[in-house]
Parts: sequence; structure tokens; C-alpha cells
Amino acid sequence: MERRPTLTLTDVALLARVSRPVVSMWRRRPRVRGQQVPFPSAIATVGGVKRFDRDEIVTWLEQTGRGNNPEARQDAPALSIPDSADAQHVVMLLCLHAMSGTELANLDTAELHALAEQIDPADEILQREVHQLRADPDLFSYVDDLVGASYGVSDALARFESGRLQRQAAERGLSEGVVELLCTVCDAAQAHLGGESVALVPPSDHRLASRLADGFPGILAGPAVSGRDLRRRAVIEGFEVITEARGTVRVVSVVGESETVALDALDELVVSLGPTDIGIALGSAAVLCDELTGNAEQRRSQTLRAGNLAMAIRLPRGLWKAAHQQSLAVWIVQGGRHNQSLRMADLTSENIDLTDLASDISAALMLAEARAYRYARGGELAPVLAGGPVVPRGVRAVRLGTAGSTSHLDQIHTATLTTSEPVLGYDVTAAPAPGQILLKQRSLGELVAAGQLAMKRGTRIEIGGRDLDGTVRVLTADANVEDARLDPFDAVRLYPRATRTEPGDVIFLQRPRPLARVDLEGGALVASPSRILRLQPGASIGPQVLAAIINLLARPGTDWQTWSAPDLHASEAEALDTALSGAAQYLANLQRHVQATHDLTTSLIRGVASGAVSIDPINTKRAG
Repeated sequence: MERRPTLTLTDVALLARVSRPVVSMWRRRPRVRGQQVPFPSAIATVGGVKRFDRDEIVTWLEQTGRGNNPEARQDAPALSIPDSADAQHVVMLLCLHAMSGTELANLDTAELHALAEQIDPADEILQREVHQLRADPDLFSYVDDLVGASYGVSDALARFESGRLQRQAAERGLSEGVVELLCTVCDAAQAHLGGESVALVPPSDHRLASRLADGFPGILAGPAVSGRDLRRRAVIEGFEVITEARGTVRVVSVVGESETVALDALDELVVSLGPTDIGIALGSAAVLCDELTGNAEQRRSQTLRAGNLAMAIRLPRGLWKAAHQQSLAVWIVQGGRHNQSLRMADLTSENIDLTDLASDISAALMLAEARAYRYARGGELAPVLAGGPVVPRGVRAVRLGTAGSTSHLDQIHTATLTTSEPVLGYDVTAAPAPGQILLKQRSLGELVAAGQLAMKRGTRIEIGGRDLDGTVRVLTADANVEDARLDPFDAVRLYPRATRTEPGDVIFLQRPRPLARVDLEGGALVASPSRILRLQPGASIGPQVLAAIINLLARPGTDWQTWSAPDLHASEAEALDTALSGAAQYLANLQRHVQATHDLTTSLIRGVASGAVSIDPINTKRAG
């Protein structure tokens, strides 16, 4: 018996182009424009997930007018994936459809095998895999419907890979930002090698490979199993597959791999490069950029010892969807290069201009020492081989300084940019909580014992040696060295064991009076006697709440372990931390205006006294 195609509630949300909670609201509110039009009932439950008849859902959307997709009936077949579907089988059948133009639903097993032999007689793409398949009417009908609902076979593949199977696999890949950046890196590498005659050796991530292949005349594929899969996708995407090329850009992604696997892949990439090849590796910044220890450090040093690393780039956080707080990094390795210098860039706090980044990469590949770089800074390989980081945190390009001091008039104009801004108020909506409140307190010592909190000591730092052009921040709880910054190389050399902050860390001071602040950025050094309180996942309070408790409620002269914090439910803790975060931003804005007013007052007095500034009393605005 033929099974009816089904949709989950998430599929319905995608089909209607609304968020998932909206669909739940539709189920609870059946009244539409004064009429009762109940949401269709589920016809099955698979793995705890309710399934709904696809045709009933489409009819309901058309009757009610709900959603934002007037083409829901045409798009629905692409979302109703059969439960028996296998991703590799769907890709294979899409390739068969693309090569033959034949609908599959009416084919039996013998006809399917004969069709594969006809279009792939040399068995270079799919013949042997199709011979392992048996006729599956539901799967074949789905593939036909998928192609019919799409703008070509390539679009059909894209729709399939964004559907239910992808969600069930819980695969959370790369963000669009890092894909665009890699396309820029590949374009720069291809241009350096000569453009038209350069092929791409793509990564194992098929969707990333498809995006990167757009800029190349062809992709290089071998006879191995992975090569056959690549050929099938190339047929679907419309890319040319070649077996040899004058030069190649080889892309390897080790994102999500263990340290050992990642280092093996990096070494294989470096060894595989010829004089007309460029390798691009994407992976965790912890492996590609940060200091390593023991055997891992020795293996990375051995890989880099040949001197063919042209550029290393630390990327901002949030580019890998599976781990938003982890930074990724890129290596650009040049075959035939033997140079003991490299270019390095830390883009974690930069506004990235891809055109300027491509120019930096091109210059690094050409060993252009005299050129001005936007992001990259030159460095030597020797400190890296001695166990140091490949890209020290905060490293940036050398920039020319501006001579002379700012005039009194410029200082006044700068200050009035802030003082002329209106100061917006901050309000919180609060209401009595239902029921009787039982206040439970836990000391910070108890939170440490429960694994919800960790204390890290600060480092004794010589502030007198700070670099005004440095990029590594030095923080204290009382902000008495707020403007202190260190050069990233000096920070690594002078304080190699110093603990760096992570976003959300609370910097606190116990004496002479309790003080605390929240570091929202991370990557900073903490100068003793200030210390770090780091909340662990599942903590009953948030960082803003913890800082406020230390600043307002902690008693002077007491040990930090005895300070108490409320034990809140997760929802309460999140709401309270959000409210206090807004209050902290409001306070910071007020302090910014106060500082600007102080600067304005000082500059006015000095400017008028020196005869450099005159005030027009008629046009001077006064609040009130």
C-alpha cells in the first residue's frame, strides 16, 4: 500500500515561511476570520515526532490564507521526505535523473539497473551503486516530486539538503560569513596561480565544495569512492570534472575534527603540494593558531618547518554553528615556498573587507614585504617552531601613526558629538510574582563546590611597559588601568601562563572593597590583585547578576567565598541577567556622557584661556 507523504510541524513552518512557534499557535487557535478551521490532525508519530498529511496541510493553508508562501502547493513535495530515504540514495537518484531526464516512479528494479548501464557504461559515476538499489516507489516518487518542485536538479539538491534529514542528523555547519571568506581566499589563490588553468581540489564538505567550485573552470576528482560521490554532485551542480590540471587550489576542512586527526590532515595537505599548488586549511583556531603542548606541538612544528606557510588568519567567533564561542582559523600554504617568515592576522575584532583581505593574501603569496597591509602583520617562523602561537591574539597590521596633538577645537567638537546626543531612559516591566516566594541563597563557595563557578587568579603585570598601540587588553575590577594594552607578541613572551578571559567572565576585587565588572569580549589579561570568576554551564545566576551582587551587596572585609547569591530557576536567572545587562549598558552610556562633559569643560577652559577658541553665546544650546 502506498504511504501518504507527510510533514512535521517544522516542515510546515518552512513551507509556510513562518517560525516554528507560529505553527503551534495555529494549532491552538483554530478560529480564522470568524470561522472554525481546525488544524489537521496528525496521522502518525515517528520517533516521538507527529506527522501530518501533506495534502491536508496544503489545503488548510490555502483555505485559511495563513503563512507567507503563495506557492506552498508547489513547494510541499520537496519537504515530504520518506522515512526510508537515505541521503546518499537521494543524491544518486538525482544524478540519474539529471543524466537521463527520465522519471523514476514507474521503473522497476531491472529497468532502473538498465538505465544506469545506459547512461554510465564505463561505470565512472553511479552504475555500481545503482545496481545495489531495489525499486522503492515512495523514494522514486519523492525524487520526481522534488525535481518537479524545484528550479532544476541543482536547486532540488539544495532543497533536499536543507530538509528533514539534515535536521535529524543534527548537523550544524559553517555560517555564510566563513563560506564567503573562503571563496575570497580561493579566488586570491587561483589568481596567483594563473586563473583559467587552475582546478579546485574540494573539501569533503559537499555544500562548501559546491560554493567554492563556482569560481573555478573545473574540479579535480580521482577514481576513489569519494571521487565518485564528487562526480555525482558535479553532474547535479553542473560543474566540470577533470583528472589533471597545471595548478590546483586544495581546500581541506578539519572543523570539528580531533586534534590528532586535524594535525594529520594538515600534514598531508602540506606534503601533497607541488610547486604550482596552494593549500587552504580551515579548522579550529586552537589547533591552527594557539599554543600547543607536548606531541601536538612537535607535530605542528614539523609540518611548518619546511617554511611554506604563507599566511595564517584567526577568524571571529560565531562562524561555526555547532560552537559559537570557538574561533576558526585559516592556513594558506604555498607549494614550493621555503621562507622562514609568514604573515599573520587576527580578525576577531575587525570589520572585514573581503577585497582588502584578498589583497593581503595576494601580497603574502608574492612575498611583497614593502607593501602596506590592511590586516596582516609580518612574523618569523622561529618563535612558532619553538612552541609559540602561530597567530598571537590581537596581532594586527603595522599602521602609520599621525603626528601632532589634537587641537582644543577638535577636542571640543569630539566631546560635543556625545554631549549633544539625547540620553534615553531605561525601563523594566515588573509585576508581582504569583504565590509565596521562598528565597534560597547559596554562597559563592557552595557554587564552586557544586561545579557551577570557577575562580582564576590574575597575573602580576608591569603596567609601565604597556603599548599604546597594543591590541591585548589588560583589565582590573576597578578599571584603574582601563587604557592599558599590550602588544600581542609581548603578552605571549612576558606572560605565557596568564589566564585569558572568556566572554561573560566576571573580573572582581575583594579588597579594599568588593568591586566587579563583566568582560563581554574575552581574550584579555587580568592584572592582579583582580581575579576572575567564571560561571559554568547550568549556573543558577548570570554574570551581570553576579557582578551586581558583588558591587552592591557584598560586605567589605569578608572573603569572596562567603558572598551569597540567590539560587534561581533558569528562566528567572536569564530574565534577571538580561534586565541587569540593560541597566549596565544604561549606566555605561551615562558615564560616557559624564566623561564627555568633563572633556568638554576642560577643553573649553583651556581653549578660551589660550585664545584659540571663542564661544558664540547665541548659538550655544542648553538643555532644559
